[in-house]
Amino acid sequence: MIVTAKNRTVPLSLPLGFFLLGEAFFLAFALLFALHPEVLSVPRHPLGLALAHLFLLGLGVGVLLGAMHQLVPVVLETPLYRHELGYLVMFLWGLGVALLALGFALRPTLVPLGGGFALVGLLLFGYAMLRTFLLAPRWNRVATALAWVVFYLVLTPFLGLLQALSQRYGFYDPERLTWHLLAGLGGVFLLSILGVGYKLLSMFTLTHGVDERVLGLLLFAANLGFLGLAMGERLGYLLLLLSYALALYDTWRILKNRMKKALDIGVRHYLLGLLFLGLALLALPFNPVWAALWFALGFVGLVVTGMLYKILPFLVWTHRYAPRAGKEKVPLLKEMLPEGAGYGA
Repeated sequence: MIVTAKNRTVPLSLPLGFFLLGEAFFLAFALLFALHPEVLSVPRHPLGLALAHLFLLGLGVGVLLGAMHQLVPVVLETPLYRHELGYLVMFLWGLGVALLALGFALRPTLVPLGGGFALVGLLLFGYAMLRTFLLAPRWNRVATALAWVVFYLVLTPFLGLLQALSQRYGFYDPERLTWHLLAGLGGVFLLSILGVGYKLLSMFTLTHGVDERVLGLLLFAANLGFLGLAMGERLGYLLLLLSYALALYDTWRILKNRMKKALDIGVRHYLLGLLFLGLALLALPFNPVWAALWFALGFVGLVVTGMLYKILPFLVWTHRYAPRAGKEKVPLLKEMLPEGAGYGA
């Protein structure tokens, strides 16, 4: 198949559907948090678990799935394998998140059911991505980051479902909760933001030709760090600090070589998110609760919302106005978003 910009484009309704569902879960998170803010300071509180899954599995993974449906064909230079499967992924994942939140908040018997739906949806997504990866004519380190993210997207709900079933059938092991957190917070969000963020930051700042070898070293160090922490080794924490230092170095190189000198709202969110990531890593050995809050609300929350400020207007402009550009007057991309309102948020 000859790959063109046209056949690499997925319908707007696919990424937009994930984004809108993610926003709906975020609104549910905000409402529950406003009613019960105290639960975030209590480890493993049922309402706290509902909040965590609404924010991370709902908003965070929702935006990630939508972005990957749009970004993977661009990175791999190949069309998605049967992009219509994404709508089934959206249904199963969305139903799973809703049932998980209801289960944690009101009815614990719904937790394994919700986890099962989410796992099946993400397994289907993983299968579609695997088939797409196999079609790629060439490979790069951003593609490697995306492949690792897909792996952890499948592993995280599997470990979570195993944990939920273990409480019911008597083989509960608290260590598996650590594995679940490492796979989700580290494998999914850290690698997706630092890997995909590398590509998006370069695009948003018009930076070309940055050597990807540092990103490859970052991925190697981060994965070894997750494994080390899962095994209780202090070296794992040091490797995560090394990964953070490499991310800062890569970000500095991208900004140093950028053609677009002004930093827009999406890039500023990303940089502030990196600051909260540093705070989270520094706090991890001393106060894991604060580390988790800084990571989730500071790092993940800021970067996800910042990228939405850039991705959503771009998608709408591409699908609605790009075919008419040059034939009639269309709005500029920078006019699609009132940026001042974003800074107020």
